[in-house]
Amino acid sequence: MNATSDEFPAPRVRPNATHAFGGVWRLTVRRFYSPGRWAVLAAMLGVLVLFSIPSAPNHAAAVHGFLPWAARFYVCFLVPILAFISAAGVMRDDLGAGSVDYLFTRSVRRPAFVAFRYLAHVACAQLDFLLSLIVVTGIGLYHDVPGLWAALPWLLLGQVMMVIAFSAFGFLCGMLTSRYVIVGLLYGAIVEVGVGNVPTQLNYVSMIRQILGLLRPVIGAEKNATGAAALELALGTPATLAVLLGFSAAMIGVTAAVFTFREMAGAASRDS
Repeated sequence: MNATSDEFPAPRVRPNATHAFGGVWRLTVRRFYSPGRWAVLAAMLGVLVLFSIPSAPNHAAAVHGFLPWAARFYVCFLVPILAFISAAGVMRDDLGAGSVDYLFTRSVRRPAFVAFRYLAHVACAQLDFLLSLIVVTGIGLYHDVPGLWAALPWLLLGQVMMVIAFSAFGFLCGMLTSRYVIVGLLYGAIVEVGVGNVPTQLNYVSMIRQILGLLRPVIGAEKNATGAAALELALGTPATLAVLLGFSAAMIGVTAAVFTFREMAGAASRDS
């Protein structure tokens, strides 16, 4: 007697977190390190050099203006914007019909996929931004900026935390809407510019304000044109790192929860 299909169900691929992360990592690295992306990155690094000219047109100006520029404009303005846009774009790409058809034929749970995608993206983004920090350091060395080597660990720490936090925020906004740029602008205007400049404990909700407090050894309270009182309210370094990591984990958790219950539409089938 022949066995029925119910007695011998088709074998299923067991989920394997290590294999899943390896696959996500390979997909992410392939996207980040294509020749076209390297060309774009080189152009952006050239633009970064141009942006540094107003703060360091000569040696005398660079002595006083370069490190505040590196902390305020580069770490606390350029890095969060680029990290947010890059992360949100990755999330939107993963929600595309073609990507959905490919990704969900794999045996990986949706929350795990979000976590793996975030970790792989942040790791690659950190390498990209490390190159830009090397360019910033080179500009400082060219102008022989005093205190550059002492400031470099703080700039690196601030940059790493910015990428972690704003990549998580980008993933959340990219999951919620295709108009993530508008959401980011509203957030920046209301929270980072508005609430973040209020010299009370309310400015703890501002991620950029937290990083500015972290970079006080670089900026110096006397150089803080927006109000030293606000920086004095910043948390200590361990507490600041804990808050930013907590914000990032919470945003990725919400992103994974939304992704878990979201209905996906694959690509339309093509009848021959």
